Amino acid sequence: MGKGGLSALKATAQIWWEITTAGFWVKLLNRLGRKAQSQLAQKVKVAQDIVYAENDGVKLQLDLFVPKEPPPPEGYSVVIALHGGAWCVGSRKDMEWAGLLLARRGMLVASVGYRLAPQFRYPAQLKDCQAALVWLKENASNWNANPNHITAFGISSGGHLALLLGLKLSKWAGERLAVSQRDDKELIDSQTSERQASEKIGLKKIVALFPPTDLTATYYREFAERPLPFMPNYLLYFLGATYDENPKVWHDASPIFHVNSNAPPCFIIQGKKDLLVPPEQAIHFANAMQKVGGKVTLVLIDGLGHGYSLRPQIMHQLHNALDEAMKFLMMP
Repeated sequence: MGKGGLSALKATAQIWWEITTAGFWVKLLNRLGRKAQSQLAQKVKVAQDIVYAENDGVKLQLDLFVPKEPPPPEGYSVVIALHGGAWCVGSRKDMEWAGLLLARRGMLVASVGYRLAPQFRYPAQLKDCQAALVWLKENASNWNANPNHITAFGISSGGHLALLLGLKLSKWAGERLAVSQRDDKELIDSQTSERQASEKIGLKKIVALFPPTDLTATYYREFAERPLPFMPNYLLYFLGATYDENPKVWHDASPIFHVNSNAPPCFIIQGKKDLLVPPEQAIHFANAMQKVGGKVTLVLIDGLGHGYSLRPQIMHQLHNALDEAMKFLMMP
């Protein structure tokens, strides 16, 4: 085997290690969450398998984690939780731990399932997230929720979708949106300012962990054209074409090309040793947000890969960053 072949196998092994450890981290968190669920039964109610929309014959479901403490006068703040899995695998059940943690702190959490690639290509996943947002606004009163304070929390590809959801809605705030809510349409028709419109229609805040923000980066384009041995071609499954075949869809699916001054404040957590989502993805995104006057907090963690480390001190930093991110979501 030549030097190039050995390098490719080494890169494949490193990335598989990243994927394996990230999956282990999610499973561990969910196992701990389930163990704690009986203790949280007096604090959190879980309503599972709620159908929020039907697209292409697929019934889309979400799970709600509802605090049992009385809601504030304006209603519970809401968090849309979006799972990772490279847009191809994963489940809303992967976000149980986040639902329990945030609901225990007094927020209503919707862990949202969305259609997966390759059966469904982009923008199916984003459309499902938009449908979940509309459902939450329309049904807010049924759950004592505040329809005007909805945030998003996503991991990896879920963080990517959370950013796209918030950035695109804020970018479209001055235009007529295909939203089913009558109040939202009236708001646009009345020519209210873009900032007020984006706050009414879109998200208040976004937390994204290890999110890919620029899919047009050279290494992602090359991966779609020449995937590593034994690695699924996730980007090609998701986008349906290489960059050269359809650059428009690659740009449209990249959050960095949708930054705008009306964007919701963002909180990004990124590992400096992440091989799946290199840290420059978060750094360039934060710079782009600041350049247009957007608000962004970026936490870079030394030694952290794609969500997990065997070193306790690094995981302690991650847990501290998560705690800060949850406080960020809770602030008015």
